[in-house]
Formats: sequence, C-alpha cells, structure tokens
Amino acid sequence: MSRIVVKNLPKQISQEELKNHFSLKGSITDVRLIHKNGEFRRYAFIGYEGEGDASAACDYFHNTFIKQARVMVEMCHDYNSKERPESWAEKKKKNKEKKSNKSQLKEASTNNNNETETKKEGKKKKERKKDEDSLKEKLLGQYKDDPSFTEFLKADKKGAKEGEGAAVFAEQESSSEAEEEEDQEEEEEKEDKLAQKKNVSDQDYLKSLMKTETQDKDHIEGKKPLKKKEKKEFYTVVIRATEMCKTKQSNSRTFTKKAVKAFLKPLKFKSLRIPKNARMVAYVGFKTEKEMKQSLQKDKSFLDGVRVHIVKHEKPSGNGDTSNQNTNTPWTAKEEALKQAEPVAESGKLFVRNLWYSVTEELLQELFQKYGEVTDITLPICKHTRRAKGFATITFLFPEHAVKAMTELDGTNFKGRILHILPAIEPETKEQQKENLSFKEKKAQEKKATAGSWHNWNTLFMGSSAVVDIMAERYNRSKQEILDSEGKQSVAVNLALGETQVVDETKRFLEENGVSLEAFSSPGVQRSKTVFLVKNLPARTTAKELVELFSKFGELGRVVLPPSGVTGIVEFLDSGEAKKAFRNLAYSKFKSLPLYLEWAPIQVFKTDFVAKPEETEEEDKKKTEVDEITKKEEPSADSHLAPEPDTTVYVKNLNFSTTEDMLKQHFEKIGLIASVLIAKRRGESQGYGFVQFLRKADAKKALREMNESTLEDHKLQIKLSEKTLVTNLKSARKMHDAGKQTSSKIMVKNIPFQATPKEVRQLFVIFGELKSVRLPLKPGSNEHRGFGFVDYVSRQDAKKAFEALGLSTHLYDRRLVLEWAKEDETVEELRKRTAEHFLGGGPTKKKTKVQIDSKKNEDSDDD
Repeated sequence: MSRIVVKNLPKQISQEELKNHFSLKGSITDVRLIHKNGEFRRYAFIGYEGEGDASAACDYFHNTFIKQARVMVEMCHDYNSKERPESWAEKKKKNKEKKSNKSQLKEASTNNNNETETKKEGKKKKERKKDEDSLKEKLLGQYKDDPSFTEFLKADKKGAKEGEGAAVFAEQESSSEAEEEEDQEEEEEKEDKLAQKKNVSDQDYLKSLMKTETQDKDHIEGKKPLKKKEKKEFYTVVIRATEMCKTKQSNSRTFTKKAVKAFLKPLKFKSLRIPKNARMVAYVGFKTEKEMKQSLQKDKSFLDGVRVHIVKHEKPSGNGDTSNQNTNTPWTAKEEALKQAEPVAESGKLFVRNLWYSVTEELLQELFQKYGEVTDITLPICKHTRRAKGFATITFLFPEHAVKAMTELDGTNFKGRILHILPAIEPETKEQQKENLSFKEKKAQEKKATAGSWHNWNTLFMGSSAVVDIMAERYNRSKQEILDSEGKQSVAVNLALGETQVVDETKRFLEENGVSLEAFSSPGVQRSKTVFLVKNLPARTTAKELVELFSKFGELGRVVLPPSGVTGIVEFLDSGEAKKAFRNLAYSKFKSLPLYLEWAPIQVFKTDFVAKPEETEEEDKKKTEVDEITKKEEPSADSHLAPEPDTTVYVKNLNFSTTEDMLKQHFEKIGLIASVLIAKRRGESQGYGFVQFLRKADAKKALREMNESTLEDHKLQIKLSEKTLVTNLKSARKMHDAGKQTSSKIMVKNIPFQATPKEVRQLFVIFGELKSVRLPLKPGSNEHRGFGFVDYVSRQDAKKAFEALGLSTHLYDRRLVLEWAKEDETVEELRKRTAEHFLGGGPTKKKTKVQIDSKKNEDSDDD
C-alpha cells in the first residue's frame, strides 16, 4: 500500500501546503482533505508513487508538528483487506444492530404478556355482559304488563303502539347484540357510572335508555354528508431577498408575517407561505389579479433595509414539458446509456478511472495482464499537459478475465490512488448505417475495419500513378509517351520496370538510414504502437505535407520520407493518438489517392525521440530530417521454412495451468519449433497439446528424450502425431520462403492471366540473357495457370533479377512472387508442395486424363 492517513491536522491548512510538506519523501500522486458539511475534519489521505516512499514518509512524519499541531501518520489498508481495522461507522452500525435485536426480544416478551392480559380481560367482560343481559331480561319481564309503562310509550313522540313494547325491547336487544362490542361496552360503563352516582329507579333507568336510543337514531337519520372544501386559487407572487434579512424584533434570518404585512400595505393578502428550507423566499397569495399587479410595483423595494425582488409565481404545466426537458439533458442520456451498458461478463471491457496522471500504458498492461490476456488499452492524453486524463479502457480477450480483474482490483490502491472500475460502454454499432450505404461505401468501411491486420500489408507498395509520375519526371517525357502501347515493350512491362527501379532506390535510401525492411515482412515480429508506414503517397510528397496531415491527431516525433516521396515513416509520441490517426486515415483519400498504413516493427528507432529546436522553412525545404533507425536482427532462414512432414508430436498429461509458452520453452532444447498448440475448451486447457518441429530428426529426438519428462509436477507422455498444425491461410501466404539459390531458374507466381509470355520475357530479359521462359497451360485450354519458370544463362543474372523484382514488383497490378526453383522439379511436384504449404495436405485427386494433359502442357515451351 502506497497510501497514508494523516490525523490531527490544523484546521487552517490547504491542499497545496500539505502536498509541499509531505513531498519531501517522494512523488505524491494524490492529496485528499476530508470535509463533512463544509467543515474540515482535520485528517487527510496522501498517496505516493511507490510503497517505499509511503513507508518512509510514515516513519519520518509520525508524531511531528505542523503549525503547532502534532500529527499522527499511519499506513492505509485496502478496503477488502483483512488487516483493515473497523471504522467508527461500522462499529456504530453493529451496536445499532445489537440494540435493535435486544429491543425486538423485549417487544416480543411484552407482546406475549399483553396477549395473556387481554385474554383475561376479555373473559371478564363476557361474564359481566352475561350478568347485565340477565338483569335486563328480568326488568323487562317485571314491567311488561305495567299500564303506566305502556302509557309512557304512548306519550312518547316516536313511541310504539300498544302491545309493541315487548317487540321494541326485543328489537333493541337484537340490534344491540349486532353492534360492535367495544362501543357497547363503553356505553354500558357510562350507564353503570350514572346509575351508581344517582339513586334512580328501575323504571326511570329504562326510560333513559329509550331516550338515548331514539336520540341517536334521530341524529343518524338527520345527519347530512359533509361537503369537501374546495381549494381556493389565489394570484401568487414570490418575494425573494438577495441578502439575509434581519428584522428589528429579532436577529433571525427569515421573513416574518408581520414584516411582510407592513411591507405590502395597504394591500391585503389571503395566504402567506414561508418555506422552512428556503427562508429568504415567501409566497404571497392575493384574491384578485388587480391586487397582484399592484404588489409587483413594489419590486426592488426595501424590506427592513434589504432589497427584495417580487415576481409572478408560475405553476409548472402538467403537460409533461418539464419531464421531457429533463429527459433530454446530456446527463440523463449518459445515465440511460450506463443502464443499457453490456455487462462485463459479455463485453470483456472495463472503464478504469481515478488513475495517476503520469500513468503509462505499460504500467496498466503490467497491472491487468496478471488476470488474463489484454487485447487493447486506450489511455486518453491531454493535448496541453501531455499527461493522462485519469481514466482508461481495458479490453480482455476473454470476458471472464475482465470479471476477475474487476472484482479484485476495484477499490484497491494503485500508485497511491484508489481505483474505480466500471463496465465500459461499447461504441455505437454502425449496422443500421450500413443498410443505407452503397456497395462501394460498405467495402470502404470493411477495409477500414481490417486496416490493422498485418496480412493486408505490403511494405514497399507503390501506386502505378506515382510510378508513372516519377518516370515522366526522370526521363523528361510526358505520361502519354510512357503509357504509349505502340512501343517495343508493353505498358505493363514499362510500369513494372519503373516500379522496380523506384523500389530499389527507396530500399537503398532507407537501408542507408538504418531501416530494416526485412523486419516488416516477418509476421511474428511484435509491432510498434506509435510508429507506422505511410504508403501509396502521390509522387514528390513532402515531409511538411505529412506533418500537416498527421499533426491534427497529436504530437509527432520523427517523420522519415525518401526523395521520391512515395513511402514514409511517421512517429507519434503517444500510442493513443497514433491509434486514432491510424483508425481515421487508413484508406482515406490524400491528393486523390487512398492512404495505406502499416504498423512498423517495435523498436524501429535506435534512440528515443529528443525534441529539437524548430527549423526555418528554408532549412526545411533544403533537407528532409531523417533519424537513425536501428536494424532489426535478421531472422534466421529456418524461421521461415515450412516444417518437414511427420514433425508433430502429441503431448499428454499436461498440467491445466501450463501455457503454450511454457510448453514451447520446455521443448526448445531439442530443436527449432514451428508451432505449439494446447487444446482448449471455453478458454480452459484440456490437458493435452501438440508440438510441431521444423525437422523430422528433432521430433524423433523428442520422442526419445522428452518422454516421461516433468513439467509443472506432471510427467509428460509423448507420441508421434499425424496432425499438421496449419496456420491461418492469409498468414501462411505471407510467410513466404524464397529458399536458397541452387540454380539459375526462378519460379514466378501470381502472374496475371492477361499477361503474355512475351511480356514476362521483356520484364526479365533486362537483367541478363535468358535460356527459356515457360508458362504451363490449363488443362484443355490455351490460358496459362498463373505461374511460370524463368531460366537464365548465368546465376549472377538470375540473382540480380531476383533481388530487383522479388521485393515489390507489380504486373497488371498484381505483385509477382519469386522463388528459387529446383532443377528437376515437375509441375505436379510443385503443385503438391504448394498444397502442403497452404492447406497442410496434398492436392485433390483429378482424373487421369487431366493429369496426362497437364504433363503435355508442362513440356510445352513458350519461348
């Protein structure tokens, strides 16, 4: 942990003062003063770049004084750390839970006691009720035939007729039983009290019962439903004060009814409301609109020495306008996007914030690659400070690794700052936009999407238009003369020879300045994130034009451009800006031509970039600054050779944690390895794999020496396998091995079908005297098969032609692929070898007639 907490700080101290005081022991990445309700709580957190700096600061500053305050300095712990002590809030929460548990137990016990008491009281009430009912029955039976009692019923206004007295009492008894027990018990208790206080006879007591019941009935029958009070709407104004209003009677900072009444005289208001939370606001309602308009004339008047503003109060419309306005705000849109964000378990992309501003992609790569393979890191850089903005996006190859990294790193310390990790929002898909695009526009978007794939790259590619421009300028001829088809040589041959010359000059220029072109053609080389090649430029493009084009996306380092101005190298100082430029400019139009970009090999420059003082425009025109570029180590010849047959071994009983790199390192002592593969299912190892050697002898040696060898506490079991580890077809085409020169014969592949044997001869005859030029024909047709053989008289001429035309020569816009041919190799042997190279197996079987025809065509000489 590289974060410390400083307690008992003085009340008046600033963040800058604290940073300057503690920076004595190291580089500080974060200073946070803790406030609550705007008041400083006298402690702060300080983050250091390294753990050693934090521990040194803790030992040095502990129990020292800052402005007469003795501070306490302690090391912090991660939130999920077991060593972290409980905070005061957590202790308080636990105490509350304990108290609540105790109170719940007490309530439960009291509720049980109350239930038993209520049951006892209920039994007593039922017994009392039975006694009272029996008493009433006795009284009714005693005075049922009494003439005076019947007389009383007749005299009563709402009494019953003669003979109905008993029925009245019967109805009374039945209705009283139907009433609620609680109301009846209350009435009976009151009557008992009255009977006890006064010496009333039984007859008078019954009369009083009859009166109360009839009165209650009259009250119920004559009761009218209450009308709901309608809310009166007043014309309301709002009185606001810009300063705290102090009345004369008290020092309370608020409006008072008396002060507002005196302020609005002679107007009389009907309502006044002063909100509690907003004391400097009052809402005053008037009965008429005229009075409201008169009150508005008092705007900017003084209320007890304070100027107030009076405005008309407008109620928010209920049509939903405000809700629509709230939903259209940018922050609500961002919140909805976060809610709809794809979970990390599916996207594998993390958004990391609160990063150190001096953090680099290398540090983030080192931190996150512990949890799995990281495919992309985007770290935005501020254009003004040239430092990180404090957030980044991390993309993992497998989403489960992203989930693991998020759970373990969220809330942890990194370079003195607490990381906050969230699911990243995927960029908007363009599937809907593609539906309205033309076929040409869709193809352009697909090209942009695959611009970063190395199989699309050709290091010294040159456009035919640029070649024509250079040739016309060099030979002082017009383009029409160069493209004239009536000459001795065809136009395609002229363009191919011109391209060969320009490529050769560019190659020499770059090699003289330390550029290793062979490093670009190797697919296994690691690519740089800040340097890339710029190809297909118009002829005579200047470095200044490239700087203007690429400087829009960020700060540039070095720009290397040969005199022809067709292919250049551009370096960015930040990888994020380089990615942005690559993404936006790949296949974009520059002077009517599409730009082709290719990432350069890593460490392409010998030294790091050092900013130099700006040169004047005159000096820039005179020379093009070319920095030294290191030569990458030339890969061995064996690294590009195709493996021999029967070179794959089957490895069993692997540890599930063993990786392909570990397996390769284990077998590297036997010989050169072509490829290693561990069988996986859903990203997890299946416990077995394959190792393919370049030589068959090495595979046999591995069977003898490596069987029963130990790797990660597991004894390996090895057998010879018939499986051939075939790489991707596109990458296999790029891993082209020209072989070694064993003769003066060159095999030429990828010949355009419209090219004639005469044009092929014209192209190669410039470099020396030819023996023969053969283009095998298709079975049953007069068209050639797209490849041929060129045989020179001397090996020196063949080598010269191979070096000149084998780099990047195009015939009818198709790049010619050259290989050294064997002396006695037939077409069928060549076909079989090519099929094994590309498909990992032999050619498909054909009919005997076709094979006979192909043999006949093989013997034909197209001289």
